[in-house]
Amino acid sequence: MDATASFTETVRQELASRPLGSDREVWAELAGLVRCAGRLTLGGGGVGQGLTVATTSGAVARRTYALVQHRFALRPDLAVRAAGGVHRRATYEVRISDATARVASDLGLVDDHGRPITALPVAPGERHTVAFLRGAVLACASFSAPGRDPHLEVVPGSPAVADAIAALLSHELDTSVRSAADGRGRVVLKSGETIGEVLVLVGATGAFLRWDEQRMRRQLRGEATRLANADAANLRRSIDAAREQIRAVQRVIIRLGWEALDDELREVALARLANPQASLTEVGQLLDPPVGKSAVHRRLRRLIDLETADPPGPAARSSSPDRTVEGP
Repeated sequence: MDATASFTETVRQELASRPLGSDREVWAELAGLVRCAGRLTLGGGGVGQGLTVATTSGAVARRTYALVQHRFALRPDLAVRAAGGVHRRATYEVRISDATARVASDLGLVDDHGRPITALPVAPGERHTVAFLRGAVLACASFSAPGRDPHLEVVPGSPAVADAIAALLSHELDTSVRSAADGRGRVVLKSGETIGEVLVLVGATGAFLRWDEQRMRRQLRGEATRLANADAANLRRSIDAAREQIRAVQRVIIRLGWEALDDELREVALARLANPQASLTEVGQLLDPPVGKSAVHRRLRRLIDLETADPPGPAARSSSPDRTVEGP
């Protein structure tokens, strides 16, 4: 089982272990489960012949069984299909074969005439929509693993149902949630904050704490890496700037000689040449009296500008490249 499937199963197990709640909450949660993971088989005249909820989670299958018993006083059949072929995991099926028409009508799958209903049995702002969303998360939600890029998909398989679930989430979370525009009938969330709110909303608080802790650790590691990279880049820039300053100072001394420099420029030139690894702030502290970084930068700028200045008369020193730099 990969990390994503493992965490999704953790969420399902926590939700499946919650108390069933009131009769209306049981109804809403079961309606969400059936709407997203149920398969209704209709007979002649629209009479229901069977309702099956299929899932890869044993916890969800047990929860569905308990909800059906509580709501309808029925004992559904439970079947397990072993993994094999294209199915990498075992599939659990909760099958209702008795009073199917009554169950389907009660859960909002068909109308009084046995015709399928597209609309959800709950609407934004109504009571127990959270329980309905809990059932949908149990049935068809997939969460990325803690520490990975945040990603949540709710895949009921129907574009109309996906739109309706997005509307419920938008109302409950007070934020804009839309279904994916790919025609596959799914709701996709990639905001870590919003996904955390979904976990808390449906009651998976333990999974939320684990998920949010890992998400924060990942963010902190990313921020630390960015800061380290920025520090390294700043250090490289400082080293490159110091190297260019030293080369420029050497060219000025070779071309004009130390005698062409006033006391301030001579002092900063000596400090820069003698301390090639020092920052401008550190160079400033070596001067007498010490000066700040901006003052050192201005003096070095003046010094470098002398490189293109006219020589100070016939007595100016030769600019031969073979000449070595010496102290005054």
